[in-house]
Amino acid sequence: MPPRLLITGSRGWTDRAVIRDALRTWWDSTGRDPDAVLVSGKCPKGADKICEEVWAHNGLTLELHPAKWRKPDGSQDMGAGYTRNKAMVDTAPDHIIAFILDGSGGASHCLRYAQRKGIPFTVHEASSAG
Repeated sequence: MPPRLLITGSRGWTDRAVIRDALRTWWDSTGRDPDAVLVSGKCPKGADKICEEVWAHNGLTLELHPAKWRKPDGSQDMGAGYTRNKAMVDTAPDHIIAFILDGSGGASHCLRYAQRKGIPFTVHEASSAG
């Protein structure tokens, strides 16, 4: 089975260099396995988007888990992000990298859940205050 990396991050994360370096460091640790998979929540902006772009640019495989924000009746599911986070962690990735800006609730939730499951992790934290 190919190595699998789960990423979680803040919507406001913009530091591409930190992401690029973190992904490269992890991929190097796999021996640059060409079959390595990036597991992502597919947020259309921020850390998820940047990670997906960097990973795809290198021709590697993406496994996307977008949150289902709308219930079948059309109402908004406010817990969809947390449900998605748990589902991603429950796929048993080999490692998780979290990019947390200003204590991001969603990314922090995903990281805590992964920690409880015993998944090795790396955390990059930043503050928008600078």
